[in-house]
Amino acid sequence: MRLIILLTLLLFVLTSLSPKQIYNHTPHDFHMTYEKLTIPSTGSAQLNAWYFPSDLGDQLMIISHDGVGNMGDYLERVKILVHYGFSVLIYDYRGYGQSSDFDIDKYQYVYKEFYDDFDAVYNYCENRFHHELIAYGWGIGAGISVARGYQKEDISGIIADEPFVDFTALKSQFRKINAVMTIPEGMENSDFNALTVVQKEPGKNLRGILYLHGSKNFLYSTEDMDKLMNATSHDFKELYQFDVASRMDNFTVNESDYAKQIYGFVLNL
Repeated sequence: MRLIILLTLLLFVLTSLSPKQIYNHTPHDFHMTYEKLTIPSTGSAQLNAWYFPSDLGDQLMIISHDGVGNMGDYLERVKILVHYGFSVLIYDYRGYGQSSDFDIDKYQYVYKEFYDDFDAVYNYCENRFHHELIAYGWGIGAGISVARGYQKEDISGIIADEPFVDFTALKSQFRKINAVMTIPEGMENSDFNALTVVQKEPGKNLRGILYLHGSKNFLYSTEDMDKLMNATSHDFKELYQFDVASRMDNFTVNESDYAKQIYGFVLNL
């Protein structure tokens, strides 16, 4: 019985995509100055986004979340970033919040369309703003930020908190832990795969990449993150490990240290 309960809990945790349409929190709740945006993506999708300006610096964080809830659930960390002087743009993938409807299977790890949504947001920021662009994400948002942001011309930095590393290895890990999770066909060894992309020539304006990892992550090991780190062709790269964190919970458990690592990294770009 105990084994069944443990497996059930494991499968619950591995239900990666959990979209929520209703915003339990909005910028008004945090008394934050912001602009509501609608950004067109592929397939006629419209993405809901919030832009938080800062007059304290010239860097804009593009935030891609992990596919759990919606962007309203992550305003606490947005507020911290704005406090540190960063402008921030956070968005919802299609199927989340007030972005366009999209059928999502909670047992599918990621969708190719989410990469299109990142590209759409990047293009919008590149055309409208005159800031340095920093791609920041956690979970699937981290992997997408790496896979799509690494070769973008105007991305100056990437902060990737628990990115997926290699889809071939991830499929094997799913089988190993009896997780009923799927990955779309054709994503291994392609430009959807973080490990594949980081071995290529980085974008001409990329000045650094920061990987964040929790030592208790059951899906990606320290060895996996070392492999991604070593494969990354860029010279300025860092890997910081939190010793008391679990998968995709590094901010919640280590808020002060987490903010310090991000601020220090960007300061040295």
